[in-house]
Amino acid sequence: MVKIGSPEMSRSFLQKERQRIFRELIRQYQQDGYDTREAKRIAKQDTDDIMSDKETFIDNYIQDTWEDVDE
Repeated sequence: MVKIGSPEMSRSFLQKERQRIFRELIRQYQQDGYDTREAKRIAKQDTDDIMSDKETFIDNYIQDTWEDVDE
C-alpha cells in the first residue's frame, strides 16, 4: 500500500501526469496538422519542459514544508 505523501505516490502521480500531458499535446499537434511522428517528437520536448517545472515546484514545496516542521 502506498501512503499519501510518500515518494512512491509522488512518482506514480507524476508518471500519470506526464502521460496525460503527453497524450493531450500529441492530440493538439495532430489537430494542428503535424504527422504522428513529428507530433510525438514535439510533445515529448514540451512534456519534458512542463514536467521539469512541475517537479521543481513540488520539490520546493516539500522542502519549504519540511523546513517549517523542523523549526
